[in-house]
Amino acid sequence: MTRQRYFVLGTLLLFTGCAETSMAPPSGQAVNGLSSASQAIVQPIRRTLSLNGVTLSILEAGTGDPVIYVHGVVTTSNIFPKYLAAYSPAHRGIAVDLRGYGDSEKTPTGSNISQFVKDLIALADRLKIEKPVWVGVSMGGMILQQLALEHPDRVKALVLVSTTDGAMILDRDLPSIGNPRTNDEVSKKILLESFPAGTNPQLYQPLLDRIPTWNASVLREALTSMSLFNKHGQLSAITAPTLIMVGAKDDVATPAIAAGIQAQIAGSRLVTFETGHFMMAEDADGFRKVLGGFLFALKK
Repeated sequence: MTRQRYFVLGTLLLFTGCAETSMAPPSGQAVNGLSSASQAIVQPIRRTLSLNGVTLSILEAGTGDPVIYVHGVVTTSNIFPKYLAAYSPAHRGIAVDLRGYGDSEKTPTGSNISQFVKDLIALADRLKIEKPVWVGVSMGGMILQQLALEHPDRVKALVLVSTTDGAMILDRDLPSIGNPRTNDEVSKKILLESFPAGTNPQLYQPLLDRIPTWNASVLREALTSMSLFNKHGQLSAITAPTLIMVGAKDDVATPAIAAGIQAQIAGSRLVTFETGHFMMAEDADGFRKVLGGFLFALKK
């Protein structure tokens, strides 16, 4: 896989006329009343729900206005537990394993962006949630762009993390996933290339441990849908409050792409972290504070 790194933070300033751009706060800095000290993690409860022809597994914790978290193509809901109760009692967190991933059902087909959108709306319906805040990471952010365009009345606010509004190409030989290349080797390669060189393995090992919870057909279908994704030029239709997060060292969902998304969504805010693709792993405390600041601002 050939990738070209872009270090174009200066271009972000070109878009300040339509939205707000900022850097993530230093790890020791409090934001909107959120302490910089690590909060005690309330262990979420996992349960399964049968809906829309599939059984999905979700993690829940906290009370208050609902926030639904959506993972990416080589992760599961297990990247979110520390955030689910972090903003309670103001906000209740719900993280879903998309079909084919984690503890959710592995269906023969349906591991694609369009079906994921249908599943998420069905999940919100089942939970009797009319307008949640949606948080999507990488492929999750792509899913939520489509959801917000197709179902604008079901979005209170939108958080797009390390994502693109066009095709995200993470593998150049999709038909070979499963034979001769295994799900494990392809998923591991994608994950490791998402972190800057020299990253402490302790940061990404928990992600590698979850790879066996999906399979080659799920990965192949999901990656194919990502390679065909294109919402560029359409996002101006999104009117919900929107936060965009990007890593300065991300060479897939680059700062330039994030700036382009910001330019399309009026009033959106863009925050840049000094990380790669997974700022949630590299700067978990900074991510928690930036997301919390956005969520609490919605309450005002």
